[in-house]
Amino acid sequence: MRLLIKRLALACCSIVVGPLILMARLGLVYFRSEGLFVFGTNVVAIIPGRLGSLCRVAFYRFTLDEFHIDSFILFGTLISSPRTRIGHKVAIGEYAIIGYSFIGDNVGLSSKCSILAGRYQHNFVDDSRGIFDSEPQFAPVTIGNDSFIGEQAIVMANVGEKSIIGAGSVVVKDIPPYSVAVGNPAKVVKTRRSEGS
Repeated sequence: MRLLIKRLALACCSIVVGPLILMARLGLVYFRSEGLFVFGTNVVAIIPGRLGSLCRVAFYRFTLDEFHIDSFILFGTLISSPRTRIGHKVAIGEYAIIGYSFIGDNVGLSSKCSILAGRYQHNFVDDSRGIFDSEPQFAPVTIGNDSFIGEQAIVMANVGEKSIIGAGSVVVKDIPPYSVAVGNPAKVVKTRRSEGS
């Protein structure tokens, strides 16, 4: 019964954000531009409360490469790439920024965390070019199943399954599965794997 009510609420919210979904899809398919998608993400980000969360789910369900309706996104969160994939039962806190990424199932992303599209998205390697003239290099960042990213963490590399990234940490190198990593740059401080595993 509860799932039926949620599906009905999502259907209603899909109608409310329908024009944004349509604009974003048209922009991506016909104009090969992400501009209207980004416009839509900014609009749905500022809808408050439970209604806002349902509107974000409805919008991303039809505009991202993958998004499951059993996930939720709180107020102020922006997803910048329609190629992003978000798995089942993902909880995203307020004011998170998510770039091109693949987020597994049962993942928690705390408030104000940032998932960047790799370490070199701004590509400042060629100093003969102007700072804004370099060609960006976007690489998807993967967050493994059953992982948790702490508040205000910045993630630029892959995080293995069942890992925890401490609040305020900066991940610049891949974190192996079952790890607890903290600091800037983030370093693995212990493993979560039990003795028998």
